[in-house]
Amino acid sequence: MENMQNILPLLFALLAVGAVLYLSYLFSRYLARGTAKLTKSKHIKIVDRVALGQDKMLLVVKVGEKNYLIGSSSQSIRVLTEIDELPEESAQADSLMGSGSFQAALQMMLAKKEKRRDYN
Repeated sequence: MENMQNILPLLFALLAVGAVLYLSYLFSRYLARGTAKLTKSKHIKIVDRVALGQDKMLLVVKVGEKNYLIGSSSQSIRVLTEIDELPEESAQADSLMGSGSFQAALQMMLAKKEKRRDYN
């Protein structure tokens, strides 16, 4: 009987910790969905990005129907040039990222890897 009295507070504490962890998980998912809605844009999409250094980056940004090459650093952001046409792979990747289909994106990447292997 004395063992049961010692175990009950321990079980209650474990249950409380589990409940707090589960509620934290649910709350973080709720916040992530809200943040995704705020950062998603209808007219502006980052098609591609390449890090050039710790705080320097090149971005291909699609605004409406036009594509721009943008240089970004911690001090400034500059439009370097307008890009007339994107290569087919980038446009295809952009459409797959927008659809959110992981399977389609994975298949595209595997096909790309196979092409590279065939060339070598």
